[in-house]
Amino acid sequence: MLKSIQTRLNSGFILVSMVAIVVLWLANSWYLRQTAYEFVSARLSSDAYTILRAVEMDEAGGWRVNSDMIDPVYLQPMSGHYFQVRVEDKWLYSRSLWDEMIPTNGGEDIGQEYVRLVHKAKHPWLVLDQTFMKEGLKVQLVLAEDVDRIDKSLRKQGWAVAASGLVFLIILLVVQVVIIRRGLRSLVSVRGDISRLKQGEVRQLSPVNTTEVDPLVTEINYLVQAMELRLQRSRNAVGNLAHAAKTPLTVLDRQIEALKVRDPDHAADMQEQSVRLRDLMHRELTRARIAGAALPGQRIYMLPEMDKLLRTLKAIYRDKALNIQQNVSDKIYFPGERDDLMELLGNLMDNACKWAHSAVSITAETDDDCLTMIIEDDGPGIAEDQIERLLTRGERLDESTDGHGLGMSIVTDIVRQYAGKLSLGRSERLNGLRVMIMLPLHTKAGILASE
Repeated sequence: MLKSIQTRLNSGFILVSMVAIVVLWLANSWYLRQTAYEFVSARLSSDAYTILRAVEMDEAGGWRVNSDMIDPVYLQPMSGHYFQVRVEDKWLYSRSLWDEMIPTNGGEDIGQEYVRLVHKAKHPWLVLDQTFMKEGLKVQLVLAEDVDRIDKSLRKQGWAVAASGLVFLIILLVVQVVIIRRGLRSLVSVRGDISRLKQGEVRQLSPVNTTEVDPLVTEINYLVQAMELRLQRSRNAVGNLAHAAKTPLTVLDRQIEALKVRDPDHAADMQEQSVRLRDLMHRELTRARIAGAALPGQRIYMLPEMDKLLRTLKAIYRDKALNIQQNVSDKIYFPGERDDLMELLGNLMDNACKWAHSAVSITAETDDDCLTMIIEDDGPGIAEDQIERLLTRGERLDESTDGHGLGMSIVTDIVRQYAGKLSLGRSERLNGLRVMIMLPLHTKAGILASE
Protein backbone atom coordinates (compact mmCIF):
# COMPACT_ATOMS: atom_id res chain seq x y z
CA MET A 1 0.00 0.00 0.00
CA LEU A 2 1.37 3.35 -1.06
CA LYS A 3 1.95 6.05 1.52
CA SER A 4 2.77 9.67 0.83
CA ILE A 5 5.92 11.24 2.23
CA GLN A 6 3.84 14.05 3.73
CA THR A 7 1.56 11.58 5.51
CA ARG A 8 4.53 9.69 6.93
CA LEU A 9 6.23 12.87 8.13
CA ASN A 10 3.02 14.23 9.65
CA SER A 11 2.24 10.91 11.35
CA GLY A 12 5.76 10.68 12.76
CA PHE A 13 5.65 14.31 13.88
CA ILE A 14 2.29 13.84 15.62
CA LEU A 15 3.45 10.65 17.34
CA VAL A 16 6.74 12.12 18.56
CA SER A 17 5.09 15.39 19.59
CA MET A 18 2.32 13.61 21.49
CA VAL A 19 4.85 11.46 23.34
CA ALA A 20 6.93 14.55 24.15
CA ILE A 21 3.89 16.53 25.29
CA VAL A 22 2.63 13.68 27.49
CA VAL A 23 6.08 13.19 29.04
CA LEU A 24 6.48 16.93 29.64
CA TRP A 25 2.93 17.15 30.99
CA LEU A 26 3.52 14.34 33.47
CA ALA A 27 6.91 15.72 34.45
CA ASN A 28 5.49 19.21 34.90
CA SER A 29 2.57 17.92 36.98
CA TRP A 30 4.92 15.89 39.18
CA TYR A 31 7.32 18.81 39.59
CA LEU A 32 4.58 21.31 40.52
CA ARG A 33 3.04 18.80 42.94
CA GLN A 34 6.38 18.15 44.60
CA THR A 35 7.09 21.88 44.79
CA ALA A 36 3.72 22.56 46.40
CA TYR A 37 4.12 19.67 48.85
CA GLU A 38 7.62 20.82 49.70
CA PHE A 39 6.29 24.30 50.46
CA VAL A 40 3.51 22.88 52.68
CA SER A 41 6.01 20.57 54.42
CA ALA A 42 8.29 23.51 55.16
CA ARG A 43 5.34 25.41 56.64
CA LEU A 44 4.32 22.42 58.76
CA SER A 45 7.85 22.10 60.06
CA SER A 46 7.91 25.80 60.95
CA ASP A 47 4.52 25.56 62.67
CA ALA A 48 5.75 22.51 64.59
CA TYR A 49 8.42 24.59 66.36
CA THR A 50 5.86 27.32 67.09
CA ILE A 51 3.46 24.81 68.61
CA LEU A 52 6.32 23.19 70.55
CA ARG A 53 7.06 26.52 72.20
CA ALA A 54 3.35 26.93 72.99
CA VAL A 55 3.28 23.62 74.89
CA GLU A 56 3.46 24.53 78.60
CA MET A 57 2.37 23.43 82.06
CA ASP A 58 -0.76 25.02 83.46
CA GLU A 59 -1.39 26.11 87.09
CA ALA A 60 -2.83 22.73 88.01
CA GLY A 61 0.34 20.98 86.91
CA GLY A 62 -1.10 19.67 83.66
CA TRP A 63 0.02 20.34 80.08
CA ARG A 64 -1.66 22.65 77.65
CA VAL A 65 -1.07 24.49 74.36
CA ASN A 66 -1.09 28.26 74.82
CA SER A 67 -3.51 29.44 72.14
CA ASP A 68 -2.10 32.94 72.26
CA MET A 69 1.21 31.67 70.85
CA ILE A 70 -0.10 29.72 67.85
CA ASP A 71 -1.55 30.74 64.50
CA PRO A 72 -5.30 31.51 64.78
CA VAL A 73 -5.94 29.21 61.80
CA TYR A 74 -5.56 26.29 64.21
CA LEU A 75 -8.38 27.69 66.36
CA GLN A 76 -10.93 27.80 63.52
CA PRO A 77 -12.99 24.57 63.26
CA MET A 78 -12.36 22.55 60.10
CA SER A 79 -9.97 25.18 58.76
CA GLY A 80 -7.80 22.57 57.03
CA HIS A 81 -4.89 23.19 59.42
CA TYR A 82 -4.69 20.79 62.35
CA PHE A 83 -2.39 19.56 65.08
CA GLN A 84 -2.35 17.16 67.98
CA VAL A 85 0.29 16.91 70.69
CA ARG A 86 1.11 14.02 73.00
CA VAL A 87 2.90 14.74 76.29
CA GLU A 88 3.22 11.96 78.86
CA ASP A 89 0.61 9.86 77.08
CA LYS A 90 -1.82 12.75 77.06
CA TRP A 91 -3.11 14.08 73.73
CA LEU A 92 -3.85 17.73 73.20
CA TYR A 93 -5.87 18.66 70.10
CA SER A 94 -6.30 21.85 68.09
CA ARG A 95 -9.75 23.42 68.09
CA SER A 96 -9.76 23.15 64.28
CA LEU A 97 -9.88 19.33 64.53
CA TRP A 98 -13.23 19.54 66.27
CA ASP A 99 -13.96 15.86 67.11
CA GLU A 100 -11.57 14.35 64.54
CA MET A 101 -8.07 12.89 64.94
CA ILE A 102 -5.09 13.03 62.68
CA PRO A 103 -4.16 9.52 61.46
CA THR A 104 -0.65 8.61 62.56
CA ASN A 105 -0.25 5.36 60.61
CA GLY A 106 -0.01 4.50 56.93
CA GLY A 107 0.14 7.07 54.18
CA GLU A 108 2.38 7.68 51.18
CA ASP A 109 5.96 8.90 51.35
CA ILE A 110 6.42 12.13 49.37
CA GLY A 111 10.16 12.44 49.78
CA GLN A 112 10.05 14.93 52.69
CA GLU A 113 11.44 13.98 56.09
CA TYR A 114 8.73 13.17 58.69
CA VAL A 115 5.97 14.03 56.18
CA ARG A 116 3.49 11.60 54.58
CA LEU A 117 0.45 11.93 52.37
CA VAL A 118 -2.67 10.33 53.84
CA HIS A 119 -6.30 10.40 52.77
CA LYS A 120 -9.04 11.18 55.26
CA ALA A 121 -12.66 11.36 54.14
CA LYS A 122 -11.43 11.35 50.51
CA HIS A 123 -9.35 14.45 51.17
CA PRO A 124 -5.56 14.38 50.86
CA TRP A 125 -3.73 15.50 53.97
CA LEU A 126 -0.04 16.16 54.41
CA VAL A 127 0.86 14.90 57.89
CA LEU A 128 4.04 15.77 59.77
CA ASP A 129 4.79 13.39 62.68
CA GLN A 130 7.88 14.37 64.67
CA THR A 131 9.08 13.82 68.23
CA PHE A 132 10.91 16.51 70.22
CA MET A 133 12.45 16.74 73.72
CA LYS A 134 11.22 19.51 76.03
CA GLU A 135 12.15 19.82 79.65
CA GLY A 136 13.32 16.22 79.63
CA LEU A 137 10.05 14.92 78.24
CA LYS A 138 9.22 13.47 74.83
CA VAL A 139 6.73 15.59 72.97
CA GLN A 140 5.14 14.08 69.84
CA LEU A 141 3.80 16.69 67.44
CA VAL A 142 1.45 15.67 64.63
CA LEU A 143 0.48 18.43 62.25
CA ALA A 144 -1.71 18.12 59.18
CA GLU A 145 -2.87 20.32 56.34
CA ASP A 146 -5.67 19.58 53.87
CA VAL A 147 -4.12 19.94 50.38
CA ASP A 148 -7.29 19.11 48.44
CA ARG A 149 -7.54 22.66 47.09
CA ILE A 150 -3.91 22.56 46.06
CA ASP A 151 -4.43 19.27 44.21
CA LYS A 152 -7.50 20.65 42.44
CA SER A 153 -5.57 23.75 41.40
CA LEU A 154 -2.70 21.59 40.14
CA ARG A 155 -5.12 19.44 38.13
CA LYS A 156 -6.72 22.52 36.54
CA GLN A 157 -3.30 23.88 35.72
CA GLY A 158 -2.29 20.50 34.29
CA TRP A 159 -5.32 20.43 31.97
CA ALA A 160 -4.63 24.01 30.95
CA VAL A 161 -1.06 23.04 30.11
CA ALA A 162 -2.34 20.01 28.14
CA ALA A 163 -4.79 22.18 26.18
CA SER A 164 -2.06 24.71 25.47
CA GLY A 165 0.22 21.90 24.32
CA LEU A 166 -2.50 20.56 22.01
CA VAL A 167 -3.05 23.99 20.48
CA PHE A 168 0.69 24.41 20.10
CA LEU A 169 0.86 20.97 18.46
CA ILE A 170 -1.85 21.90 15.95
CA ILE A 171 -0.02 25.14 15.11
CA LEU A 172 3.26 23.25 14.67
CA LEU A 173 1.50 20.67 12.49
CA VAL A 174 0.09 23.38 10.23
CA VAL A 175 3.53 24.99 10.01
CA GLN A 176 5.09 21.61 9.22
CA VAL A 177 2.53 20.89 6.48
CA VAL A 178 3.37 24.24 4.87
CA ILE A 179 7.12 23.59 5.16
CA ILE A 180 6.79 20.03 3.78
CA ARG A 181 4.68 21.19 0.86
CA ARG A 182 7.23 23.83 0.02
CA GLY A 183 10.00 21.27 0.36
CA LEU A 184 8.17 18.77 -1.88
CA ARG A 185 7.26 21.39 -4.44
CA SER A 186 10.19 20.31 -6.58
CA LEU A 187 8.86 16.71 -6.54
CA VAL A 188 5.47 17.99 -7.65
CA SER A 189 7.09 19.86 -10.54
CA VAL A 190 9.07 16.73 -11.46
CA ARG A 191 5.86 14.70 -11.42
CA GLY A 192 4.26 17.25 -13.76
CA ASP A 193 7.28 17.12 -16.06
CA ILE A 194 7.13 13.30 -16.14
CA SER A 195 3.44 13.48 -17.05
CA ARG A 196 4.23 15.92 -19.85
CA LEU A 197 7.12 13.70 -20.91
CA LYS A 198 4.76 10.72 -21.22
CA GLN A 199 2.30 12.83 -23.23
CA GLY A 200 5.02 13.99 -25.61
CA GLU A 201 4.95 17.66 -24.62
CA VAL A 202 8.61 17.67 -23.53
CA ARG A 203 11.62 15.48 -24.22
CA GLN A 204 13.58 16.13 -21.02
CA LEU A 205 12.75 16.96 -17.39
CA SER A 206 13.35 20.54 -16.28
CA PRO A 207 16.22 21.23 -13.84
CA VAL A 208 15.33 21.61 -10.15
CA ASN A 209 16.94 23.58 -7.35
CA THR A 210 16.62 20.87 -4.68
CA THR A 211 19.78 18.97 -3.82
CA GLU A 212 17.99 15.70 -3.01
CA VAL A 213 15.80 15.73 -6.13
CA ASP A 214 18.36 16.90 -8.69
CA PRO A 215 20.14 13.48 -8.95
CA LEU A 216 16.77 11.82 -9.67
CA VAL A 217 16.01 14.27 -12.48
CA THR A 218 19.51 13.81 -13.89
CA GLU A 219 19.19 10.02 -13.89
CA ILE A 220 15.77 10.12 -15.58
CA ASN A 221 17.06 12.44 -18.28
CA TYR A 222 20.08 10.22 -18.77
CA LEU A 223 17.83 7.17 -19.03
CA VAL A 224 15.65 8.82 -21.68
CA GLN A 225 18.71 9.83 -23.67
CA ALA A 226 20.23 6.36 -23.34
CA MET A 227 17.00 4.71 -24.53
CA GLU A 228 16.83 7.04 -27.52
CA LEU A 229 20.47 6.40 -28.45
CA ARG A 230 20.01 2.64 -28.05
CA LEU A 231 16.95 2.68 -30.29
CA GLN A 232 18.80 4.72 -32.89
CA ARG A 233 21.73 2.30 -32.83
CA SER A 234 19.33 -0.63 -33.25
CA ARG A 235 17.73 1.02 -36.26
CA ASN A 236 21.12 1.74 -37.75
CA ALA A 237 22.10 -1.89 -37.23
CA VAL A 238 18.88 -3.00 -38.94
CA GLY A 239 19.61 -0.75 -41.91
CA ASN A 240 23.18 -2.03 -42.14
CA LEU A 241 21.92 -5.60 -42.04
CA ALA A 242 19.44 -4.90 -44.81
CA HIS A 243 22.10 -3.38 -47.04
CA ALA A 244 24.59 -6.15 -46.24
CA ALA A 245 22.06 -8.86 -47.13
CA LYS A 246 21.16 -7.37 -50.50
CA THR A 247 24.50 -8.10 -52.15
CA PRO A 248 24.63 -11.87 -51.34
CA LEU A 249 20.99 -12.24 -52.42
CA THR A 250 21.69 -10.41 -55.66
CA VAL A 251 24.66 -12.70 -56.40
CA LEU A 252 22.50 -15.71 -55.53
CA ASP A 253 19.78 -14.55 -57.95
CA ARG A 254 22.34 -14.21 -60.76
CA GLN A 255 23.56 -17.73 -60.10
CA ILE A 256 19.98 -18.94 -60.21
CA GLU A 257 19.47 -17.22 -63.60
CA ALA A 258 22.57 -18.95 -64.91
CA LEU A 259 21.37 -22.28 -63.51
CA LYS A 260 18.04 -22.02 -65.34
CA VAL A 261 19.79 -22.86 -68.62
CA ARG A 262 21.29 -26.12 -67.37
CA ASP A 263 18.76 -27.27 -64.75
CA PRO A 264 15.44 -25.40 -64.87
CA ASP A 265 13.76 -27.53 -62.19
CA HIS A 266 16.41 -26.98 -59.56
CA ALA A 267 16.66 -23.33 -60.57
CA ALA A 268 12.91 -22.89 -60.01
CA ASP A 269 13.15 -24.44 -56.57
CA MET A 270 16.06 -22.18 -55.66
CA GLN A 271 14.24 -19.18 -57.09
CA GLU A 272 11.25 -19.93 -54.88
CA GLN A 273 13.46 -20.19 -51.79
CA SER A 274 15.22 -16.95 -52.71
CA VAL A 275 11.91 -15.14 -52.97
CA ARG A 276 10.78 -16.56 -49.64
CA LEU A 277 14.09 -15.50 -48.09
CA ARG A 278 13.66 -11.94 -49.40
CA ASP A 279 10.09 -11.80 -48.10
CA LEU A 280 11.13 -13.21 -44.75
CA MET A 281 14.02 -10.75 -44.43
CA HIS A 282 11.78 -7.84 -45.38
CA ARG A 283 9.12 -8.85 -42.88
CA GLU A 284 11.52 -9.44 -40.00
CA LEU A 285 13.46 -6.24 -40.68
CA THR A 286 10.16 -4.36 -40.70
CA ARG A 287 9.26 -5.88 -37.34
CA ALA A 288 12.68 -5.01 -35.97
CA ARG A 289 12.03 -1.36 -36.78
CA ILE A 290 8.91 -1.35 -34.61
CA ALA A 291 9.80 0.78 -31.61
CA GLY A 292 6.60 0.36 -29.66
CA ALA A 293 5.94 2.58 -26.65
CA ALA A 294 9.57 2.41 -25.61
CA LEU A 295 10.42 6.08 -25.50
CA PRO A 296 8.51 8.68 -23.52
CA GLY A 297 7.92 12.06 -25.03
CA GLN A 298 6.81 10.78 -28.45
CA ARG A 299 3.97 12.62 -30.18
CA ILE A 300 3.48 12.34 -33.95
CA TYR A 301 0.65 14.43 -35.37
CA MET A 302 -1.28 12.30 -37.80
CA LEU A 303 -2.66 14.78 -40.34
CA PRO A 304 0.65 15.60 -42.13
CA GLU A 305 1.58 11.91 -42.23
CA MET A 306 -1.88 10.96 -43.50
CA ASP A 307 -1.65 13.49 -46.31
CA LYS A 308 1.63 11.98 -47.47
CA LEU A 309 0.29 8.44 -47.22
CA LEU A 310 -2.92 9.22 -49.13
CA ARG A 311 -1.01 10.90 -51.96
CA THR A 312 1.08 7.75 -52.31
CA LEU A 313 -1.93 5.44 -52.24
CA LYS A 314 -3.83 7.51 -54.79
CA ALA A 315 -0.83 7.31 -57.10
CA ILE A 316 -0.56 3.53 -56.64
CA TYR A 317 -4.30 2.90 -57.15
CA ARG A 318 -5.00 5.69 -59.64
CA ASP A 319 -6.63 3.19 -62.04
CA LYS A 320 -9.39 2.48 -59.47
CA ALA A 321 -10.28 6.17 -58.96
CA LEU A 322 -10.88 5.61 -55.26
CA ASN A 323 -12.77 8.07 -53.12
CA ILE A 324 -10.61 8.17 -49.98
CA GLN A 325 -12.19 10.14 -47.16
CA GLN A 326 -10.30 11.10 -44.03
CA ASN A 327 -11.65 12.55 -40.81
CA VAL A 328 -8.47 13.46 -38.94
CA SER A 329 -8.05 16.84 -37.25
CA ASP A 330 -4.73 18.62 -36.92
CA LYS A 331 -4.78 18.01 -33.13
CA ILE A 332 -4.88 14.22 -33.34
CA TYR A 333 -1.53 12.66 -32.52
CA PHE A 334 -0.03 9.18 -32.38
CA PRO A 335 1.70 8.43 -29.03
CA GLY A 336 4.81 6.81 -30.40
CA GLU A 337 7.26 6.51 -33.28
CA ARG A 338 6.61 7.76 -36.80
CA ASP A 339 7.83 4.46 -38.29
CA ASP A 340 5.27 2.56 -36.22
CA LEU A 341 2.47 4.87 -37.37
CA MET A 342 3.42 4.48 -41.03
CA GLU A 343 3.74 0.68 -40.74
CA LEU A 344 0.36 0.52 -39.03
CA LEU A 345 -1.59 2.79 -41.37
CA GLY A 346 0.40 1.79 -44.44
CA ASN A 347 -0.57 -1.87 -44.13
CA LEU A 348 -4.22 -1.21 -43.22
CA MET A 349 -4.81 1.51 -45.81
CA ASP A 350 -3.04 -0.51 -48.52
CA ASN A 351 -5.31 -3.46 -47.76
CA ALA A 352 -8.38 -1.23 -47.82
CA CYS A 353 -7.41 0.35 -51.16
CA LYS A 354 -6.54 -3.01 -52.64
CA TRP A 355 -9.91 -4.58 -51.90
CA ALA A 356 -12.18 -1.52 -52.08
CA HIS A 357 -14.46 -1.04 -55.07
CA SER A 358 -14.67 2.72 -54.93
CA ALA A 359 -14.57 4.08 -51.34
CA VAL A 360 -12.20 4.03 -48.39
CA SER A 361 -12.61 5.91 -45.13
CA ILE A 362 -10.29 6.60 -42.21
CA THR A 363 -11.38 8.28 -38.98
CA ALA A 364 -9.23 9.19 -35.99
CA GLU A 365 -10.41 10.67 -32.71
CA THR A 366 -9.10 10.95 -29.17
CA ASP A 367 -10.40 11.38 -25.66
CA ASP A 368 -8.44 11.90 -22.46
CA ASP A 369 -6.99 8.40 -22.48
CA CYS A 370 -7.26 6.78 -25.88
CA LEU A 371 -6.62 7.23 -29.62
CA THR A 372 -9.19 5.46 -31.79
CA MET A 373 -8.60 4.82 -35.51
CA ILE A 374 -11.23 3.29 -37.80
CA ILE A 375 -10.45 2.18 -41.39
CA GLU A 376 -13.38 1.10 -43.58
CA ASP A 377 -13.83 0.08 -47.21
CA ASP A 378 -16.62 -1.04 -49.50
CA GLY A 379 -14.89 -4.26 -50.55
CA PRO A 380 -16.02 -7.85 -50.03
CA GLY A 381 -15.05 -7.90 -46.36
CA ILE A 382 -13.79 -11.00 -44.59
CA ALA A 383 -15.44 -14.10 -43.18
CA GLU A 384 -15.95 -14.36 -39.43
CA ASP A 385 -13.86 -17.51 -39.10
CA GLN A 386 -10.91 -15.68 -40.69
CA ILE A 387 -11.42 -12.77 -38.26
CA GLU A 388 -11.07 -15.10 -35.30
CA ARG A 389 -8.00 -16.70 -36.83
CA LEU A 390 -6.34 -13.37 -37.60
CA LEU A 391 -6.94 -12.04 -34.07
CA THR A 392 -5.63 -15.17 -32.31
CA ARG A 393 -2.57 -14.23 -30.29
CA GLY A 394 0.59 -15.55 -31.95
CA GLU A 395 -1.10 -16.10 -35.34
CA ARG A 396 1.24 -15.29 -38.21
CA LEU A 397 0.00 -14.94 -41.80
CA ASP A 398 2.41 -14.75 -44.70
CA GLU A 399 2.39 -11.31 -46.31
CA SER A 400 1.90 -12.85 -49.72
CA THR A 401 -1.46 -14.39 -48.76
CA ASP A 402 -4.39 -12.97 -50.70
CA GLY A 403 -7.08 -11.11 -48.83
CA HIS A 404 -7.05 -8.81 -45.86
CA GLY A 405 -4.37 -10.81 -44.10
CA LEU A 406 -1.63 -8.86 -45.86
CA GLY A 407 0.58 -7.27 -43.22
CA MET A 408 -1.74 -8.17 -40.33
CA SER A 409 1.04 -9.83 -38.33
CA ILE A 410 2.97 -6.55 -38.29
CA VAL A 411 -0.16 -4.59 -37.43
CA THR A 412 -0.89 -7.01 -34.59
CA ASP A 413 2.66 -6.67 -33.25
CA ILE A 414 2.48 -2.87 -33.24
CA VAL A 415 -0.91 -2.78 -31.52
CA ARG A 416 0.26 -5.30 -28.93
CA GLN A 417 3.46 -3.36 -28.17
CA TYR A 418 1.44 -0.20 -27.60
CA ALA A 419 -0.89 -2.11 -25.24
CA GLY A 420 -3.80 -1.39 -27.59
CA LYS A 421 -6.80 -3.28 -28.96
CA LEU A 422 -7.51 -4.42 -32.52
CA SER A 423 -10.91 -5.51 -33.78
CA LEU A 424 -12.19 -6.51 -37.25
CA GLY A 425 -15.78 -6.53 -38.40
CA ARG A 426 -18.31 -5.54 -41.03
CA SER A 427 -18.67 -1.84 -41.87
CA GLU A 428 -22.28 -0.75 -41.53
CA ARG A 429 -21.66 2.38 -43.57
CA LEU A 430 -19.60 1.00 -46.47
CA ASN A 431 -20.52 -2.69 -46.11
CA GLY A 432 -16.89 -3.83 -46.37
CA LEU A 433 -14.19 -4.51 -43.80
CA ARG A 434 -14.05 -2.32 -40.71
CA VAL A 435 -10.80 -2.23 -38.70
CA MET A 436 -10.81 -0.42 -35.35
CA ILE A 437 -7.64 0.21 -33.37
CA MET A 438 -7.61 1.69 -29.86
CA LEU A 439 -4.27 2.82 -28.43
CA PRO A 440 -3.78 4.29 -24.92
CA LEU A 441 -2.30 7.78 -24.96
CA HIS A 442 -0.63 7.25 -21.59
CA THR A 443 0.81 3.76 -21.30
CA LYS A 444 1.23 2.70 -17.67
CA ALA A 445 4.49 1.26 -16.44
CA GLY A 446 4.50 -2.52 -16.38
CA ILE A 447 2.02 -3.07 -19.25
CA LEU A 448 4.69 -3.62 -21.86
CA ALA A 449 6.73 -5.81 -19.57
CA SER A 450 3.79 -8.15 -19.16
CA GLU A 451 3.34 -8.63 -22.88
